Amino acid sequence: MPFLNKHINLIKSLTVVFIMLLSLSPVKAQDLNINTIADLENLQDRDMDYLRQIHEITKDYPAFAYEYTMNDGKVTDVIVTGVNSDMDRKRLEVILFDLKSNKNKLKNKSNRVGVFYSVDENAEYKGDLKEDVLSNLKFPADAKDWGIEGTIFVKFVVDENGEIPFATTASNIDTSVEYYLEDLENQAVSAIKATSGNWEPAEVEGVDVSSLEVMPVTFDFQKNPTLPAIIR
Repeated sequence: MPFLNKHINLIKSLTVVFIMLLSLSPVKAQDLNINTIADLENLQDRDMDYLRQIHEITKDYPAFAYEYTMNDGKVTDVIVTGVNSDMDRKRLEVILFDLKSNKNKLKNKSNRVGVFYSVDENAEYKGDLKEDVLSNLKFPADAKDWGIEGTIFVKFVVDENGEIPFATTASNIDTSVEYYLEDLENQAVSAIKATSGNWEPAEVEGVDVSSLEVMPVTFDFQKNPTLPAIIR
């Protein structure tokens, strides 16, 4: 009996250890994969919040420009020009600083489908990007009549071949007339997709990669569609 009891206790102990391993393994896998990817996507969402804040402030400052001061790859200062208001300029400096710091956390990390949010060398357009995009945009008269204006952010992927396989939108336009808003969003996406194939892809450690780009398109009653400053 002592011999049998000893083996029964051993089996019980091994069973407990096995159950513990089963319970721990999925958690570790989740921590390493799902949570990490989710964290990256949350940081990218934070980037979009910063971009919305920047464009909300700078919409009345057509001469807005900025420059980062970097040290060992980290931002140490932001210089904003073309903004007359001291308060707005200081707000922009803080937001731009936070945006760049956030991008550094995303540097050279890809999402679940291999798209990089922040890279060593950004994707660059081969041509006049503003001219080519704006030539494909118009402000529908019906949308004007319904008072629909604002900025649409087109989020698109430039792949390693310079093509645009995917594009979607985020908008700061609040309206109950979804049909006309959808029209503006579709126009913005189509205009961006028309540039597909004319991009130099982004690079990470000297290798061409797919990257996420964000381009704002503003529809304003007083003027034709415009492309505000592209913030990186």
